[in-house]
Amino acid sequence: METKTLVAEPGSLVEKCLAVNPEMDDELRKRLTLLEEYDLGFLLLGMSPRRLLRDGRLFDNEQVLPLLLWFGQWDKHCRYWASEVMKQWLVFNPAEGDFEGVPDEKAVGFRDYFFTNHAIPLIEEFRRYVALSMLYPTEHNAPSGPVDMVWHAFLLNTEQYEDFSRRVWVGVEHMPPVVPEEDYAAMPAGNQG
Repeated sequence: METKTLVAEPGSLVEKCLAVNPEMDDELRKRLTLLEEYDLGFLLLGMSPRRLLRDGRLFDNEQVLPLLLWFGQWDKHCRYWASEVMKQWLVFNPAEGDFEGVPDEKAVGFRDYFFTNHAIPLIEEFRRYVALSMLYPTEHNAPSGPVDMVWHAFLLNTEQYEDFSRRVWVGVEHMPPVVPEEDYAAMPAGNQG
């Protein structure tokens, strides 16, 4: 797969954030500019449905099937391919080599469609989520389910995520998904992450 560069339009996030918080400090402005410039194109590899369709590898890119099911509510192409994968899994045993994957050209065609119509806009939504959480760091900023899938794909890229967290998303608070908000709010500060 050819690497795609995914950066935001210069000023697109900074200007919106300045409109909301004109007194923003220089450090936050600098990190928001870095967020605009940060290339998130590598995340597409973890969101590719190609191996899922071709080989039936449900957990190879574990974010893909939930996203296909999610977007399948509105997108007939996502619904079709998700149903094809599920039919194959229910009828055949991929562990025994019985999975009848689609030809690679069809898998690549759908991958490109999925990237253009869903994955790339979703990555940009993740970027906006990061900007929002940087702008309001003391608020509980929970992402939508699909944006959370992008975040999970990012976490699997340890080196990039570490760099991003060190330079851009400094001090992001980890919200354990198994702790109800009311319990989380009552926890001592040292136990929250």
